[in-house]
Amino acid sequence: MSKEKGNRLYHYLDRYIGIPIVFLLGIFKRKNILPTRIDRIAIVSIVSIGDNVLMSASISDIRKTFPNVEITVFTGSTNYELVKLIDGIDKIVKLELSSLLRSHKLIKQVGQVDVLLDFGSWTRLSSIFSWIVKAEYKIGFYSDHQHRHYIYDQSVNHSKNKHELDNYRDLTHSIVRETVSKPQINIVSSEKVEKMISRKNCVVHAWPGGYKSYMKEWDNHNWVDLIENIHNDFDLIFLTGAPGDSKKSNELYHLINKRNIKNVKNIAGELKLSETVFLISKSQMVFSVNTGIAHVAAALDIPQICLHGPTNVNRWKPYSEKSIPVTPNKGNFGYLHFGNEYHLAKENCMDNITVESVVNEYNKISRE
Repeated sequence: MSKEKGNRLYHYLDRYIGIPIVFLLGIFKRKNILPTRIDRIAIVSIVSIGDNVLMSASISDIRKTFPNVEITVFTGSTNYELVKLIDGIDKIVKLELSSLLRSHKLIKQVGQVDVLLDFGSWTRLSSIFSWIVKAEYKIGFYSDHQHRHYIYDQSVNHSKNKHELDNYRDLTHSIVRETVSKPQINIVSSEKVEKMISRKNCVVHAWPGGYKSYMKEWDNHNWVDLIENIHNDFDLIFLTGAPGDSKKSNELYHLINKRNIKNVKNIAGELKLSETVFLISKSQMVFSVNTGIAHVAAALDIPQICLHGPTNVNRWKPYSEKSIPVTPNKGNFGYLHFGNEYHLAKENCMDNITVESVVNEYNKISRE
């Protein structure tokens, strides 16, 4: 997840400065009609890795409808590496989210496009970038209480009652023939990973990203108990994570060692995103909290158990029949819609996910 998405100041500035800016920009917006010929499409997507994985399905739908169209994606620095793994994109422009002036210059270098699609659901910064893009027709979300839709020619209702992929399909519905593709990302082979793996591998990804990510974390002792239950089924179990997760992952690894479990390797912070994707593709099982890596595993169709606490399963379940959700067995949970509604929390709902429930779901999978 991007640093911006997880930053409290960013959320504050995006709302209280972004809203009036987008409103004022919208005052001077003349509504256009959809062009009859579409040769160039621009996409603004500065959101998280998981959102970009879901967006890959829409890219595929667009490419099937317009085989020869030029697709340019404007993205942020953190999700840039994931967007590089999406098929069907001609050009990726990595914007500097902390500098509107530098981003403005990068956007203007792309020139005129026929249609712009803004995949942002709540960020006003995404709307501002979309306003800068020179496009004949602009499509973006109308999201309740987010005040970000003023600059679009077509505002598409963003629903909290749909899976996010279905919202994305609604966004592209006016220009594509069929919205039927599933998320899919490319796999880049890695000699480094090939040397690590064994015959039967498992990935444990315990660390979520984004705003107040600690509220999506499962207690380390629960992870240790889970690994003690399942480690004999695998040659190697890999603890993965971003560089910023290294300290927490070391603490988890230390607890695992105390149980004398020998087939666990802590590689948090050691792999690039493309290498982590390759590792997952070579694994037989993934255990993860709901975060970008869970959506990666789903796109690769790898069996997975995903722990959902604050995250609403119906909105954000990784899009695969092989992704099995586990939720708390009591209390208040599943309240996240955009991903920043932690004021609705009444407790640490991740504490209400039991090790037993995760093991039970795993046993069902392993028997199949």
